[in-house]
Amino acid sequence: MVYLVMIFDIKDSKQLPDREAVQYKLIDTIKEVNKEYSSIIASDFIITIGDEWQGLLKYPCNYQNIIEFFNKKLNHLNIYCGIGIGVITIHNFELTVNQLDGPAFHLARNAIKIAKEKNISLVVLKDWI
Repeated sequence: MVYLVMIFDIKDSKQLPDREAVQYKLIDTIKEVNKEYSSIIASDFIITIGDEWQGLLKYPCNYQNIIEFFNKKLNHLNIYCGIGIGVITIHNFELTVNQLDGPAFHLARNAIKIAKEKNISLVVLKDWI
């Protein structure tokens, strides 16, 4: 089965004067997106490291709605988004998204790395399935 992994990160977050407030806003926003889009989320979005968060979506889906949701709720922030579309090898959805693995996750990690290196907001990589 094919899934879509989304990894987000806030651009230049260490320079934010209100970093703590941003973290709390991010936590609330993640809770909201998990409720609002539960029908397409396979594994809830969670913060994985600092101000980086990720989630696993059923595929195909309209992932642009989730990007727009985060952009609207976090409107004063610039964010990177790396997306990987492919299979996953760990299917135990009792685990959190950061405990899952597979090619879709590797693609998403590479996509967020490219986005940061090239300073572009969105990179999508898809496995040829």
